[in-house]
Amino acid sequence: MKQRTLLALLAGCFSLPVFSQNVTITGTLNDAAGAPLEAATVSLLHAADSSLVKVELSDAAGKFEFSEIKPGSFLLGVTALGHEKFVGNPVEATEPGLHIKLPPLALAGAGIDLKEVTVTATRPFIERRADRTIVNVESSILATGSTALEILERAPGVIVSQNDAISVRGRSGVIVMIDGKPNPMSGADLANFLRTLPSNSIDRIEIITNPSAKYDAAGNAGIIDIRLKKDKNLGTNGSLSANYGQGVYPKAGAGLMLNHRNRKLNVFGSYNYNFRRGMNDLRLYRSFFEGDARTGAYNQRNYLTIPFNTHTWRTGADFFPDKKTVLGVVASGTINRFNPQAQNTSAVEGPDAVVESYFGTGNRSMDRWFTWALNGNFKRAFDDKGHELTADLDFAEFGNKTEQLFTTVYTGLNGEKLRDDYLLFGDLQGNLKIRSLKTDYALPLAGKAKLEAGLKSSIVDADNNLQFFDRSVPGTSVYDSTISNHFVYRENINAAYLNYSREWEKLSVQAGLRVENTNAEGTQLVNNAGFERHYTNLFPSVFFQYKFSDKYETGLNLSRRLDRPSYQQLNPFKKFLDPSTFSAGNPYLNPQFTWAAEWSHTLWQKLNVTLAASRTSDNITQVIAPVGGMDRVTVQTDSNLATVQYVSLAVNYNFNITPWWSTINNFNAWQGTYSGNLANTALRDGNLVAHFFTTHNFKLSNGWAAELNFNYKTREIYGFMNLNPMWGLGAGIQKNLFDNRATVKLAVTDIFWKNLPSATIRFTDYVETFEVFRETRVATLSVNYRFGSQQVPQARRRQSGAEEEKRRAGSGQG
Repeated sequence: MKQRTLLALLAGCFSLPVFSQNVTITGTLNDAAGAPLEAATVSLLHAADSSLVKVELSDAAGKFEFSEIKPGSFLLGVTALGHEKFVGNPVEATEPGLHIKLPPLALAGAGIDLKEVTVTATRPFIERRADRTIVNVESSILATGSTALEILERAPGVIVSQNDAISVRGRSGVIVMIDGKPNPMSGADLANFLRTLPSNSIDRIEIITNPSAKYDAAGNAGIIDIRLKKDKNLGTNGSLSANYGQGVYPKAGAGLMLNHRNRKLNVFGSYNYNFRRGMNDLRLYRSFFEGDARTGAYNQRNYLTIPFNTHTWRTGADFFPDKKTVLGVVASGTINRFNPQAQNTSAVEGPDAVVESYFGTGNRSMDRWFTWALNGNFKRAFDDKGHELTADLDFAEFGNKTEQLFTTVYTGLNGEKLRDDYLLFGDLQGNLKIRSLKTDYALPLAGKAKLEAGLKSSIVDADNNLQFFDRSVPGTSVYDSTISNHFVYRENINAAYLNYSREWEKLSVQAGLRVENTNAEGTQLVNNAGFERHYTNLFPSVFFQYKFSDKYETGLNLSRRLDRPSYQQLNPFKKFLDPSTFSAGNPYLNPQFTWAAEWSHTLWQKLNVTLAASRTSDNITQVIAPVGGMDRVTVQTDSNLATVQYVSLAVNYNFNITPWWSTINNFNAWQGTYSGNLANTALRDGNLVAHFFTTHNFKLSNGWAAELNFNYKTREIYGFMNLNPMWGLGAGIQKNLFDNRATVKLAVTDIFWKNLPSATIRFTDYVETFEVFRETRVATLSVNYRFGSQQVPQARRRQSGAEEEKRRAGSGQG
């Protein structure tokens, strides 16, 4: 009933008059005989650097129109089969509200054999916009043969910890989205998924640090949106790609993309196979205390290898019944099979640091993961001024089946057995289903204003069954109820938002309000323990942007956000490394709430400076701490820390040193102050951290290009963890062949193998030092070949509705 009332109120608002914003550019194309030229590709480019703004196709009358374009100076490029390529003089459209009607343009015949013409617009690897940072993956030589996680590790301001937690500028609580849909995974499961997503399937990665009310309220550190490739070319076309890499272990991949598009229908599909044998060499020294007295220690090494075999597919279609309506469907899925093998060796020390005994644990696992997702979408443009209605219906399922066998052997100093071997068998099965419905409405208003509104509802069901059996006695399998569990979880979130924006000559303002109602219940079937949560919260946001001149503009924004615990963080399952170490979820985690503000400055359209501050209450913090009541056993889990206060500075400066040498430079500095009490340890600590990232691109002759990048991060205090400095250097070279249809790339990442995490963790009765060696250094050779038509029609960019839910779920919920 409440939703019907809200819809009625929104419908009343929708009757308001319409007024165009920004700049509109229209024109007409003719051939040499004066006849209208249909289906010509018209590209609008920035005059300064020829970067692409928008692409349109001319209609049957030869007409084209660019609407809702921000003021600026532009170039117009036109290509059509059998005609000469046309590039016009700069079009000055610097005054907001202008409607420029260009004189008719006549294209001369090519006078040669027909060849398809490609319009190429240069995109920098790192692109800074007012509300986001964009990593254009295909523009980087070093991205070749990489995975999504490896690209994120090299993205400015993004940090991936030794436990695979992702943070932005030192802040945790990041939403990771795929094509606008939040991925439901978190922690190690999310990292493993990103390790299987090859770079040749990614178009760009958008990092949005302070989203508006239109986005889900989750994500106090913002959103990382990974946009997959979708061919926008007219006709039938595609690409083939293959790569081979060598680190400590080999990696290889291959992919195929196909696309067919005409004026009524676009059908597309892609398939990628990825094999990556990876390693993680974790070295630990863990000391235990009672008061000031040391009681003993473990000196440990855990060597893990994972051979991923991943099949990823994606297919869909867009139907255009008329010029203002689009109906679309997208289906995607992943099948991942891998058999991890780990060997842990531990030296047991007494109070005097003398080794007393040893134990070693081997783990042989068999994992089968799958995901599938189906999205149906609708878009109706009521006019060409931005008045439109969109809707998304999403279904998704994530599942896993894992079998584990841990064998622990206890020996003395001379190799003699101290006790019988301990064999633990684990059967983990997880399933998560997501259903989501979302609708958005946009209405331009008089006075260069715009109203946006939307509704969303989602239901998530998770069922995770974990069974452990003691097989120490040959021929027996005894169920262990102390570490087994069956966790069932259901969550329903209902949301609505209203967003208003308006532009004046120099000032633009946006204000929004989002309301979210959450209903959740979880049950541990083994002991019938459970919980229920019901809460409703408001999330306001406001943005101001003022342009003093063409050389300087500034912006200010403020918003409130939250982070719900991921489904994996709530799951009380235990994942064992060895008998002394395990990880587990915390079903009693509370959501964390954040107030965040940013003040941005843009100078000479090249230098961007952003100051930010935030305060988070009930901060969800990952801790590694002793388990009460158990001797020398530690657990990695998540707990709520009282507060985290955060300030940061981000500087981005891009410039050309010479016509053939360009550079992109990012500097981030932040300080997070953590306050609270966990594991009998009071905490109030933090430090100033700096992260510098620079990329240099070299355009050489005869289709050759090269790239060099460097990053350095200083020491960081992150909760109870004191992380040491890290740095890395990468280089690559590429060659374009066959009229730019083929590209060959050779790249080496982290040449000196120094971009590796190490740290010290301190609690009252426990101190741990660790270092992790993983394959950040990889040499990769890749080949990409594009075939078929290369005419570029208008691109359709859209998001679907199951956004935050997919981020929080786990493909491996065990």
